[in-house]
Parts: sequence; C-alpha cells; structure tokens
Amino acid sequence: MAFSKKQLEILLFPKTKYTALVCDGAIRSGKTSVMSLSFLLWAMSNFDQQNFAICGKSVQSAVRNVIQPLMGVTYFPKNGFRLNYSISTHCLTVTRGSRTNRFFVFGGKDESSYMLIQGVTLAGVLLDEVALMPRSFVEQALARCSVQGSRFWFNCNPENPRHWFNEEWVIDREHKKNRLHLHFLLDDNLSLIHI
Repeated sequence: MAFSKKQLEILLFPKTKYTALVCDGAIRSGKTSVMSLSFLLWAMSNFDQQNFAICGKSVQSAVRNVIQPLMGVTYFPKNGFRLNYSISTHCLTVTRGSRTNRFFVFGGKDESSYMLIQGVTLAGVLLDEVALMPRSFVEQALARCSVQGSRFWFNCNPENPRHWFNEEWVIDREHKKNRLHLHFLLDDNLSLIHI
C-alpha cells in the first residue's frame, strides 16, 4: 500500500515532540484508516498491559470506522499481532509476543456520555469525528490519559469555524496546545487517484 506525504506524517507522528495529532479536512481523504493504524502500532510499540480509548459519536460508529477496518488489516496477523474484539465489553484486545493492551470503545453522543469514561486510566485516546462529540466527553477522555507518554489523536471533518474544537485545537492561535495539525484534501488519499 502506498501512502501520501500527509499519511506518512501520521505514521511518523509518534516520533515527534508533539503530544496531540489533529487531522481535519475532506471526507474520504484517508485520515481515519491511517490514523487508526498508526495509533495501534504506537500503542503496541510503547506500552504493555495498558488501557486505551477509541471514541466515536456512538460505539457503533467507532466500530464501523475504526475497529472493523483494523480487524481487516493483513499486516497484523502476518507480523504476529492478534486482535480480538468483544462485542459484549466493547473492548479490542491486541497481543503481540508478550505484550497485551486493551482498547475500549466509547460513544460520545450527548452531555451525559462523559460519565461512561470516568474512572478508567488511559495511555492514549483516539477520537474519531471529534467535532460531533460534546466538549464534556472529549475533556473527560483527555483527563483520563494520565499514563506517562500518553498522547491524543483527533480526526474530524470541517465544522463551523466557531466550533469549540476548531477554536481550541485546530486554529490554536496562541499555540497553547502541543499538537501537530494536518489538513487533508482528497488528493491525500492515493487510493482515490485514477491514472
């Protein structure tokens, strides 16, 4: 599989100084698939016996957009990864060699959703379509990332410029966030380019 320059930047994000990755832009531009792959590889390379969160607007959307595509990546079984998703616990367990980590799936559909993620200690979080989630849920997910070396991974499509996530994380005029921002266009998904 060939990666575009911006997709390669996602894969290399774990080697940067940044603690957060924000990818926004066009639908079908290849953000989510490469971000999910990079998130899992980063987690398995750096942690053992830790919890992570994969969050979507709903559990179903996170499973559809992140979990199911990951389960179909042929690289994983060929390289000693075992992925097992439990529908009853909404948990993806990933093992490679002696390392095992758990990736819990959460839905952030309304203001009460933050209570679902309370109490868990996380080493990292991937928020898919973050602009569709309530601020209280997103902030609770970030607050749960207290393991040393934890990182935040955000992706979203264009939203109102006055949306709180745009103002705090995308625009970040005051450079308060230690984040890498990548804006995607359809041309950044090489699988859509026809010769």
